[in-house]
Amino acid sequence: MKAIIIYISTYQGNTQKVAQAMANELSAMLVTIEEAENIDLSKFDLIGLGSAINFAQHHKKLLHFVEASDFKNRNVFIFSTRCRPFLGKYHQILKRRLLEKGSHLIGEFSCKGYDRTGPWITMDGYNKARPNAMDLFKARLFVAKMRRKAHPLATFAKSKKQIVEKIENIFIYQAPSNSNKIAGRIALLNITTCIHCMKCIQSCPMHVFEIKESENTKTILPIGERNCIQCQKCAVNCPSDSIYIHETFMNGIRIALREVVSDKLQGAYNI
Repeated sequence: MKAIIIYISTYQGNTQKVAQAMANELSAMLVTIEEAENIDLSKFDLIGLGSAINFAQHHKKLLHFVEASDFKNRNVFIFSTRCRPFLGKYHQILKRRLLEKGSHLIGEFSCKGYDRTGPWITMDGYNKARPNAMDLFKARLFVAKMRRKAHPLATFAKSKKQIVEKIENIFIYQAPSNSNKIAGRIALLNITTCIHCMKCIQSCPMHVFEIKESENTKTILPIGERNCIQCQKCAVNCPSDSIYIHETFMNGIRIALREVVSDKLQGAYNI
C-alpha cells in the first residue's frame, strides 16, 4: 500500500514527531505541506494530514491545501497535536472540508503537545515532554488500523461471498467488483494479484500459507488459516497488498479457546 503523510509543524516539533512515527509504521512518504503542493496525490492509497491545533482548528495552511487539492475518493485520515486535554471539536473544520471534497475520511487521531505560549509561560510550559513514547506508540497503532481499513480486501471481508471453486479444502470466492479470486475466510489471499514472492510463507510464524503446484502453475493458499493468530506479519510484508487478515472478536475467542483446550497452536508455531 502506497501511503503519504503530509504535515505542518511550526512550533516545538510536536506534530513532526507524530508524523514521523506514523510514516515509519506505514513505510510512507513523509512531506511538509509545502513539499506536498508538487505531489500527485492520486498515486497514493492512503493519505494522512496533520498539524497542531491553532485557535481551536488545524493550521490554516493545511486547510488551504485541502481546499486547493483533489481528494475525491481518496482514503484520508487526519491527526493533530493539541495543548488542551480534550479533543473537543478541533477537527470539525478540516473534516467538513475533506467530506465536501469527496474524500473517504476513515479516522482521526490527536494527542497532547508541549506548549509554552500565552498563560503557560508562567509555569514554563504545559504538557511537558509530550508527545511522549506512549503517544507515539498510540500513533503507530492508529495508522496500522488505518492501513487495514484502507486495504482493498477490507470491504470484501465483510461482504457476502460467492463461492466459485474449492482447492485443498479452501473455498475460492469471486470479488463482486472485479474478476479477482479470493481464497480463505480468516486469512484472505487474493490469488489473482499474488506475485508468488513467498514472503507470506517466510514471515508467517504459524505456517498458514502453503504453495501448491499443478499443471505448471503455482498457487499460494491459506491452507492452515485456522492456525492464524492475527499477528498481521503476512499482510504487512505482502508487497502486492494481496493478503488481508479478517480481525474479529470471534476469531480472537477461537484462538484463546484453542490455546486453552489443545496444543495444536503451539505445535504449529514456527520457532
